[in-house]
Amino acid sequence: MNRLATHLATQDVPQPLFGARLHALFRPRSIAFIGASERPNTPASRGLRNCLRHRFAGGLYPINPKYQELFGVRCYTSLAQLPQVPELVMIALSAEMTLDAVAQCQQAGVATVVVCSAGWEEQGPEGEERARRLQALMQGSAMRLLGPNCLGAGNPAQGMCLGYNSSFESMAHARKGRVGLVTQSGAMMGGLLLNGEDAGADVGLYAHVGNAMDIGMEEIAQYMLEDEQIDAVALMIEGLRQPLHFLQMARQAKALSKPLVVFKAGASEIGRQAVMSHTGALAGSDEVFDAVCRTYGVLRVQESEDLLATAAALSHWKSKRPVGGAGLLVFTLSGGAASILADECAEAGVPLPTPSPSTLEKLQAILPDYVKASNPLDVGGAVFSDAELPRQALEIALQDEGFDAVLWVGVGAPRDQRSQLWLNQALDVAGASDKACAVIPVSGYVQEEGFARARKMGIPVARSLRAAARLIGHARSSARPVLTQGEKGQAIPDLPAMEGLVDEVQSKALLHALGIAVPASRVASSVAEVAACARALGGAVVVKGLARGIAHKSEHGLVALNLTSPEAAEAAARSMQERGQGLEFLGFLVESMAPRGVEVVLGIQRDPSFGPVLMFGLGGVSVELFKDVAFGLCPLSRDTAHGLIVQTKAAALLRGFRGQTAADIEALVDAMVRLSQFAAHHGDRLAEMDVNPVIVLHQGQGVLALDAMIALKNA
Repeated sequence: MNRLATHLATQDVPQPLFGARLHALFRPRSIAFIGASERPNTPASRGLRNCLRHRFAGGLYPINPKYQELFGVRCYTSLAQLPQVPELVMIALSAEMTLDAVAQCQQAGVATVVVCSAGWEEQGPEGEERARRLQALMQGSAMRLLGPNCLGAGNPAQGMCLGYNSSFESMAHARKGRVGLVTQSGAMMGGLLLNGEDAGADVGLYAHVGNAMDIGMEEIAQYMLEDEQIDAVALMIEGLRQPLHFLQMARQAKALSKPLVVFKAGASEIGRQAVMSHTGALAGSDEVFDAVCRTYGVLRVQESEDLLATAAALSHWKSKRPVGGAGLLVFTLSGGAASILADECAEAGVPLPTPSPSTLEKLQAILPDYVKASNPLDVGGAVFSDAELPRQALEIALQDEGFDAVLWVGVGAPRDQRSQLWLNQALDVAGASDKACAVIPVSGYVQEEGFARARKMGIPVARSLRAAARLIGHARSSARPVLTQGEKGQAIPDLPAMEGLVDEVQSKALLHALGIAVPASRVASSVAEVAACARALGGAVVVKGLARGIAHKSEHGLVALNLTSPEAAEAAARSMQERGQGLEFLGFLVESMAPRGVEVVLGIQRDPSFGPVLMFGLGGVSVELFKDVAFGLCPLSRDTAHGLIVQTKAAALLRGFRGQTAADIEALVDAMVRLSQFAAHHGDRLAEMDVNPVIVLHQGQGVLALDAMIALKNA
């Protein structure tokens, strides 16, 4: 699997998957509704009523032998009675009756069916058996299936809306957006769409995949990326069924310059699997997914409320200057809000540069003496003496080439004349500018009528100061190129033909063969040989007890440091043996004491979906205490390795904290790249690996791996 992932990652232009096969799902010329009835709130009835209300541009055919007409539309007894074969059929029957309906659709030549019913693999053995029967029906069929257990799909521009929970009853679809939405949660889809529509985050296409027996999230997202009417794709993810297709889709999104925005549920895990390494204890699926998003340029939002808002904002800003080449201007009427927003921007990695000298000069010419021109630019109480001041100041500031985006922070809700005046001034200036702009209401709420003009203009109204800062951060990330992919590497040493824990001696031999330096050492088979080993090495030494099945020696008292004589080394070994009566000793490792440097950890963990990942962070006991680590998919490029270092606080120590000598970062990057190549090469067998600590010496002196642990699966 990992070799295929690497192959996909190294393609220059990702090829389309199979998105073109979904045309009948999103742009059908006719839709039939099996299971529609006079009850208005059943799934098929709601789907039919929604399509009628939105004036679907095509044929609508309810099917139910009990009725001659439903909701003003002729009703038919069966598929065979229809005047044409419908391209899309919504099936809202019991799970058992659905099987017959699917078979009838196949025989009639229907292109795509949407199966609403529950009662499949999510409902125990009986449902699993029923799901197998449905899969058997679909096997080899040209007909496509969305669901089962599915809330449907929609295309507002065509007046198509199959969604049938209560949220869809309130949707107007009055504005046609250019965002595609795919969710793995039906209830969440209704809420996201309704709240998004109210706030101006409008969509162009949407779908819920349900159990995804046939059509999955990745295929739908691919279709949307290939659609010229869609500028950004938003995904609400609970889990990835096709991780390799997800990687290919992410690369194609970048190639097409269409942002891929995701919210993934399940960021916290109740428990971790039993693991032997520090890396295994920290490398949960969510951390790995984060690494995937960074590697492939996917924008991951932390809160579901920001999913559509972020995708819609990036879609609206497509006609504006790209965000990221310059900095952000914060324009505010509130000093307190400015202070909070500055902190949030720092957290989001968004720079707030000082205006240029010429801009400062122009601003000071119109601002009162008690208002200082800066960034954030707080015109504050001056607006009460000159109502036009905000417009003039914003126009001047937005001419500064040091800014490519602006966040306008209001104070009063747009319900009174003065607050509406200042908001309209901002919208006038932002609408005429080629720079991205968003509005933040300090009071009021984003859905209220006072922001209708902003929604019509496509100017985002952020729900909070934090959300606004993160939005700009995502826009900056979206403009960055994807980092180069790692290479396979040469001269990769073989793994021993065994399973389970590889001892430190063999593990370090593998590191040495990779080109990663380890301390000079000797192996003593007994306590009596320790002194001779220490004497041969000379100088201060470290003694480690080698006991079968022990991964972390220090936790068992099997490490003694800075032993300055052979006699001290022998005494330390004897003490270990006496304390570890229940351990099976295999000998003792005697090593030269390493010089001081910055301690970091390098680790490998194999993710079941994406293959080996490398972990980097502060080393020693700090790794699990502070959890200040970063992950990258193997193999790493040098750029990616540098990026992992920068994500952690270890970067400050390596650069030389408080006047300390800078460490050999380039040698550390070399070690990270080589270790990642080793992991990618042995991805099928390498289960876990810790190299902890790695001492990063002064610049030009390299690195030393002081301890290593490898766990292998069966050959």
